[in-house]
Order: sequence, then structure tokens, then C-alpha cells
Amino acid sequence: MKLKNKINIIISLKIFLLLFIFGINSKVFSSEKNFVVATIDRSPITYLDLKQKAKLIHFLNTKNNEYKNLKKYFDFSLKSLISEKLLIKKALQFNKNILELTEKDALKYIFSQYNNSPEAFKNFLDKNDLSKSVVISNVQIEIIKKYLIGKMFEKEYDDYLKEISNNSENKIDEIDLEQIIIKINNKNTELINSIDDRISFLSNNGYSFKEIINILSKNNLIKVSGGRSGWQNKNNFKPDIFKKLFEFPEGKIIKEKFDNNLNYLRIIGKRVKGKRSSREQIIDLIRISNLKSKKNKTYLKKYLLKSSNLSCKDLFTKLREKKIFNLKFQKVNLSDFSEKLLLMINKTKIKQLTDPIILDKENVQFYICNKININKNANSQKVYNEKKLIQKVDILTKKILKILKKDAIIDIKIQINEIS
Repeated sequence: MKLKNKINIIISLKIFLLLFIFGINSKVFSSEKNFVVATIDRSPITYLDLKQKAKLIHFLNTKNNEYKNLKKYFDFSLKSLISEKLLIKKALQFNKNILELTEKDALKYIFSQYNNSPEAFKNFLDKNDLSKSVVISNVQIEIIKKYLIGKMFEKEYDDYLKEISNNSENKIDEIDLEQIIIKINNKNTELINSIDDRISFLSNNGYSFKEIINILSKNNLIKVSGGRSGWQNKNNFKPDIFKKLFEFPEGKIIKEKFDNNLNYLRIIGKRVKGKRSSREQIIDLIRISNLKSKKNKTYLKKYLLKSSNLSCKDLFTKLREKKIFNLKFQKVNLSDFSEKLLLMINKTKIKQLTDPIILDKENVQFYICNKININKNANSQKVYNEKKLIQKVDILTKKILKILKKDAIIDIKIQINEIS
């Protein structure tokens, strides 16, 4: 081979090597920086681990994929990753194949959410810029939690499952309450008595507790609060208090007086052994007000009688065209009414008018269009049970982590606030 050819070959190799090295360096420099943030028993958690977990937490919390301020999720992300490392290490002590087994279960669950289509799952990941391994491990760790609980707190967990099962089978008593609390700064007997009289008057004349709170809040001499409790059982009260309240009939208004406070409770409804109250109804009605004369009242009764075949919406439209009455078409929960209105509406049949009542200086009547019993969702007990189980799993997981952290070597290399 001639010397000239040898020189050309050497030059070509040098150029190739330079281009190859430049290409590698370009990829390295263009890729994202990575470094170890922490180690758990010498197992590293990197910056990219932290970021990918933070993206998933952000997505699950906000349901959007605009990852503009991930740093605020870094602290929670690091704590989650540390917990996961500890739980996985402990689970491997019980079963060395736990990761392979739980990955299969996790994938099976995830694919079921996407019509068993791996492509649909991949599209979801691509669309939201999420790591496949992080999404899968997020489900895996939930399975591992229950696995460890079964190994470390088997009796406590089994007892809890039996307790939930017993509660489901033996339907519990529940009560729904609303309350008005009046706080008076100074011990003023006259003011307390006047407020008491005012509440009694408003309540007896058809005003709901919510309306009474709004009216009384205008008085600067008192502080008014209150609201509705929602359905509660004996676990939400001291046993003797719940028993005492449950003995009162539905609709009972209980009044308590203290030195400078007034407290009113109304028993909105009761569920005896899970059976729904007759008060749990949705009422379709037309609120008709300002019946200024007997002539208007007579006209209304006659018109409603001959229009009984019309739907409520059509009836509302035609009455509004008359421009005689103030009208509102409403769909209301029966128990949202005051006790007086609730009883009045409950005794009025469909396609009939209630008796008149004066509210806010208006003469008001309600035309009852329909009454719909609120059917208990068949899944409501199941949803309730699942929520209770999640709470128990969280409690027992914290117990496990507390044990594991005692023996673990957790070394935070870089503080979260130092990561730019």
C-alpha cells in the first residue's frame, strides 16, 4: 500500500473517531442531569426517580399533565420513594419473587382500566409523559402493603375485616341533625330571651334553620353558626348522647340554654337499622307566591284542576305566561325544608296545592308535581367499606414503616430545597 493511501486512511479514522466522540458527548450533554438524592440501606434514589414520582403525584392530584412546578411535590415524592424502598425490602424477606408476582397483578389491574389494551395504556403514558415503571410500581406498592400487613398484622387486620362485615350485615342506626349555635358576648338575659323568642317564632312560621341563621347573623350583638351534620352513627357520638338523641322522634327541636349561649338541634331524620326514613324524598314542585286576592286563589285552583294532565314544566310555563304569580320550579330534598313546610308538603298529594303560608311577607303555596323516594345506592355500603379498609391499610402501613425505619440507614445526600 502506498504511503499516501495509508495517510488518507489514518486521517479518515481520526475524523470518524472525532465525530463519534462528539456524538456521544452531545447525547450526554443534551440528556438531563442525574445524581443521587438519597440512599436507603445503600440503595440509591436518584433525581430522575424523584422527578418521575413527582410527576405521577402531580398528575393524580390535579388530573392534568402540565408539570410546571414539580418542585413542590419533591418532598412528598422523596418520602414516598423512601417508604417504597423499605416496604419492598421487607416484602422480599418473606418472598424473593414478590416483585415479579406483584408486577403481574399490577399490570392485570392497569390493563383492566384500559379495556385490556396495552396500546391504550401506552397512549395514556405518552399523552401524559409518565413513566411506565413508576405507574406500575405505584400499583405494586399497594399490593405489597396488604401483603406485609397480612404477614405482620394478620390478626388485627382479620379482626377489622370481620368488624366491617358485621356492620354490613347488621345495619346500623343513623341520625341526621341540623344545629343553630348562638353565642352572646355578655350575659344579657333580655337579649337571650329575645333571641330565643325570635327563633321560636321563625321556626313556627316555616323558616328553616339555614334561613334563621342568615336572619340572625345580621345582629351584631351575637355570633351565629350552625349547619347540618349529615348521617352519623353511634361512632360519631358518646354512646349515651347518641342513644338519647335517637329516642327523640323525627322533627323534634331540642333547645339548650347555657350562661351566654343558645343551642338548637333538630332531628331531621332517622334510619333505624339502615332503613331509610320516609323523609328521604326528592320533591318536584312549583313555588307560587303573591296570591294577592281571593279571586287569584280561586282562579289558580280552577286552572290547576283543569290542567292536571300537563307535565310540571308545561304547567309552569303556562302559568308564567299569565304573569299573575311569582313562580319557581324546584327540585328539592324534602328534609331541606323547615319542619312546618316538610309536614305540610309530606301530607299533600301529587298534583295538589299545599295550604298557604306567609314567608318573607309573601303568601306562598306549593304545587306538588312529583315525589321520588331516594333509593339507597346498592354500592354505597361497598364504597363505605372500601374507604374504611383504605384507612385501616394506611394506619397499619404507618406502623410497619415505623418499625422498619428504626433499623434502616437512611442517608439524605441533598436537601430538597437545594435541588434547582
